[in-house]
Amino acid sequence: MKIKYLLILLTTLLGGQLLNGQNLSNRGKEFWLGYGFNYKFQNELPVNDQELAIYISTEQAAVVNVSINGTTWSQTLNIPANTVDASILIPKSGTNDARVLTDGYSNKGIHIVSDVPVAAYAHQYGTMVSGATMLMPVETYGYSYYSINYYQDRSQSNPPEWYSWFFVIASEDNTRIRITPSDTTKAGWLPGQTYTVDLNKGEMFHVFGKGGPFGSFQPEYCSKDMTGSKIVSIPGSDGVCHPVGVFSGSGGLRLCRGDGGEFVHQQVFPSQAWGTRYLTYHTINNTATNILETNRNYYRVCVQDPTTIVKRNGVPLTGLIKNFFYEFMDSTGGDYIESDKPILVSQYTTNKNQCWNFPTTSPSPPSYGDPEMFYLSPIEQGQKSVRFYVSRKSSIDYVYANIHIPTIAVSSLRVDGNPIPAPFIIPHPNYPSYSVALTRFIGPAAQHTITCDSTFTATVYGLGNYESYGYNVGTFINNLNYYGYFKNTLNPNPQPDSSTCPKTPVRLFVKLGYPATSIHWRLSQVPGLFPNTDSVISNPIPIGTELINGRVYYIYTLQQDFTFAQAGTFTVLVDYTATVIENCNQTDRAKIIVLVKPGPTADFNAIAPLCVNQPVQLNGNPTAGIYNLIGYNWLFADNSTANTLNTIKTFAVSGNQAIRFRVFADNGCVGDTTKNISINDIPSSLFNASGNICARDSVLFTDLSAIATGSIATREWNFGDGTTLIRTNNNPFYHTYSLPGTYNVWMTTTSASGCKADTARRTITVYDRPTAAFTIDRNICAGDSIRLTDASTIAVGNIPTREWDFGDGTSSIRTNASPFFHPYSSPGTYTIRLVVKSDQGCASDTTSVTIQVTAKPVVQFTLNGKACVDSSWTFTSSLSGSGITWFWSFGDGQVAQSNTSNQIIHTYLNSQTNLTIKHWIVYASGCRSDTSEQVIPRIDLNPIAQFTTSDTLCINQAVRFQSNNTGIQVWEWDLGNRRSNQAPPLSNTYTGVGSFITQLRVQNGSGCWSLPIQKTLTINPLPILTAGSDKMIQSGVGITLDGALTNAVDHLFYWTPGAFLSSTTVLTPVATPPAGTYVYQIQATHRINHCINRDQMILTVFDKLAIPTGFTPNRDGKNDVWNIPGLALYPKSIVRVFDRAGQLMYLSNSSSRPWDGQYKGIPLPAGAYVYMIELKDEKNQVLKGTLLLIR
Repeated sequence: MKIKYLLILLTTLLGGQLLNGQNLSNRGKEFWLGYGFNYKFQNELPVNDQELAIYISTEQAAVVNVSINGTTWSQTLNIPANTVDASILIPKSGTNDARVLTDGYSNKGIHIVSDVPVAAYAHQYGTMVSGATMLMPVETYGYSYYSINYYQDRSQSNPPEWYSWFFVIASEDNTRIRITPSDTTKAGWLPGQTYTVDLNKGEMFHVFGKGGPFGSFQPEYCSKDMTGSKIVSIPGSDGVCHPVGVFSGSGGLRLCRGDGGEFVHQQVFPSQAWGTRYLTYHTINNTATNILETNRNYYRVCVQDPTTIVKRNGVPLTGLIKNFFYEFMDSTGGDYIESDKPILVSQYTTNKNQCWNFPTTSPSPPSYGDPEMFYLSPIEQGQKSVRFYVSRKSSIDYVYANIHIPTIAVSSLRVDGNPIPAPFIIPHPNYPSYSVALTRFIGPAAQHTITCDSTFTATVYGLGNYESYGYNVGTFINNLNYYGYFKNTLNPNPQPDSSTCPKTPVRLFVKLGYPATSIHWRLSQVPGLFPNTDSVISNPIPIGTELINGRVYYIYTLQQDFTFAQAGTFTVLVDYTATVIENCNQTDRAKIIVLVKPGPTADFNAIAPLCVNQPVQLNGNPTAGIYNLIGYNWLFADNSTANTLNTIKTFAVSGNQAIRFRVFADNGCVGDTTKNISINDIPSSLFNASGNICARDSVLFTDLSAIATGSIATREWNFGDGTTLIRTNNNPFYHTYSLPGTYNVWMTTTSASGCKADTARRTITVYDRPTAAFTIDRNICAGDSIRLTDASTIAVGNIPTREWDFGDGTSSIRTNASPFFHPYSSPGTYTIRLVVKSDQGCASDTTSVTIQVTAKPVVQFTLNGKACVDSSWTFTSSLSGSGITWFWSFGDGQVAQSNTSNQIIHTYLNSQTNLTIKHWIVYASGCRSDTSEQVIPRIDLNPIAQFTTSDTLCINQAVRFQSNNTGIQVWEWDLGNRRSNQAPPLSNTYTGVGSFITQLRVQNGSGCWSLPIQKTLTINPLPILTAGSDKMIQSGVGITLDGALTNAVDHLFYWTPGAFLSSTTVLTPVATPPAGTYVYQIQATHRINHCINRDQMILTVFDKLAIPTGFTPNRDGKNDVWNIPGLALYPKSIVRVFDRAGQLMYLSNSSSRPWDGQYKGIPLPAGAYVYMIELKDEKNQVLKGTLLLIR
């Protein structure tokens, strides 16, 4: 059965921690491949129907050129970002035919070049046959390879030209390779023998396993399995080893009986990319997405060193085949493969379990699946993100991916942004710290993504009717023979660093997978590195070893610190030689990728002044950036140091001083700066002062300060008396002390650079001046003597002399402070002065007191007020002005004084007689007038107002007010709803109910008013009473009156007159009067407030119906309508009026409106009209007569 093939393109997204810092993956800018041999080229119709398609996936917009070496064929593509171009088909005929038709040399390498990194894939597909491979960029090429294929004789068939093959392609000129086939080749090369081939760029050499004759099955006729064939790059004609690419495959392959036939090819991982830890899980061959379904695969574990210990689920493998590989069929789950040296694992899928369950009876035939080969990535080459393209060519129905992921990272796993459902994730059967996730891709051809917070490995495969595919999803391809790293020397964390900073000491390390015999550190090729001299070390001694993923690595370093001058990414090349390296004179190259980020910046400033022999404040001003600063270092010219952010330094000499300041981040990064500051000289301070003085005298100061270099800018003086002065020159000057004492004077000079000198000091004694002071007893009137008391003082010493000047032309010198008197005979203003002198000869200031000698004043006063208790009296002095105090005695024991007004008001609170009022003044000078007196004959009592009111207080009924006051001249009433000055008695009517406040105030004949007296009157409503409506009855018939009274129990009531009533003291008596008209009245009296109300009704009693014989409708308000009294007694009655012609003029019943002499609104003429009245009573009476209408 022939097969079809599906290709899924995988674009590896770079993310997460970059392995070794190499960052080598299947994404790159340059690729090489060949059009590998396919039995379809020349066998099985239709011949040569296969195509070789190139698929290019890019994340950035890319310009890609695809060409064929040795031809003119070339294609250029402009590919938009985040898309795949699948348009390139490689020529398969004519002059540009790139196919490889047989083994040996070919110059038609296919070249892919891009301006940005891309992922590239090669897909051969045709009728029922296809194969695809992920391409590796040239920067991942190596110098040592092994071909990995499979047996060609396991299907008990031998179709034509089903060759096992591999080929080598050169990416550089002067390439020389050494090939050691693992078995006999088509060209006759023997196993174990070495063959040398020279190639230039774009040239290939193909090796086919020996096979034939084809057709009938004989195992010896099948192509030899080329697995284990070794390819090594050796020095070419230029003496240089050149990296190459290697592809392995088969022109046609069956793994076992029942399989279809399949073309397979894969680009081979270089030996330096092999790992030591692998996870496997069988492919799924079902349509139900059942991760637990049994489906076994074949595996080969290839070793470079036959002594390699390989364990499968912890158990060492045995039975090494061809001294190169172990082979096994997996368990019903997956396996964990580990080793102590590099290995490569290849996986082989079969047709629906054919190889272990043949013949299969269901389904029949077993159609799903076909052989496929793909290479697995070791765990250490895992990535965090891939993007891939799924094609639906070759009739693939189901597409799955097996994903190996750390169990703790399962929650972050996403496929196309969505989590995988829990039923499709299980712990790895033999390595539970990892899990296996299964996902199925549904729908047409499209790109997909797998992402995770941790690195993962994965394979993708598809199923169709006798169809399948499978290969690695994409991978890192780092050189695992070494780990290059660096460490910031000052970082206390022992782990390698991911970045460093300029000027930061750093150590360089390589961990090699085997002991080195020589190491060449190519430091001179790194720009900005210091020191940068190459170092070649023979037989280097490792500083230690480390077990990484089961493999022993040897650690080498130069034991020396290096620094980078600027930020950027730098590659340090390390060439190392070891006996086990089989290329380039046993030499390989390691790379240390150093990311140098802008570091923290160190800066500082010195706080002026910067003076010799004085502490200088230095403040660090670093910029931390993204770092956390943990340390600081200052280095001075005298080799002293400090380790704080800010520091204080005293410099012993003046002049320029170099200061280095460094800051240290917690990752070891250093910020470093050196700056010069200028240290200045300090001036010397010196001055002189004149001799001793009295307080408030002036002292002469002379500045004698100097400076060695520079100039003195300011001189700061402190005179010891609380005053200071800053001067900018050294000219002599004076200072006055206002107080006696011993003063410490100091002066400090400051240079133009801000440096302050030590302070110069002197002591100055200032003697006390006495303080002249005296007191007087009072101002006087002319002719009196004033008493003077000396109160002069001195703090230190004595006062022997007192000089008086009395201001009246006389003076006196006294030697003691005893009080004495001095007379003044005339009024006037006099100033008394005193000067005193100490025993040191210091004179006081003159003190003085101005006195007023005044002529004695004469004062009178007036008074005005009512002689009533509580009446205010006004008293006015005859003298006014400023500087006067007015004194009053009011005769009732009360006194008062004022220094602001000559008028005062006083109120007498009691009735009294013969009150003597006294008044005098005193001038501010102390001169007092004689006393003036007047008499008030009496103070009368005020009247007391009183009044009474009626007992009954009802609405709309007069209330009577009465008073017993006598001798009253004025009455002031407030009746609550009006005011009145009427003398009692008086009445007032209240038209509303409620409370009314009434008040009376009276004035007697003396003009004295009483206090107001108040009473609150409660005005009550009248009883709510009705006698009922008027009534009419016939004679001889009784009727009940409709009296009504609200709250009747609170009232007394009776009817009048009582004739013909059944009772006068009930509200509804029965009346039975004879014919006539009666007015009945009911009266109600409230039992408590005695308010009375009355109402009446009219009762008309008819002996017979009285019909008027005429009426005058002239609108004068009298007899305007024909009204028939008593007609209402006949409610069913009908009245008709006819004119003389018998025409009906009026029709009504008893309740209708009486006739107004009109017919249809038009007045009728005067004249006689006939009426007819039907009473509709029990007798059916009808009354007729004539009616006169008079105009």
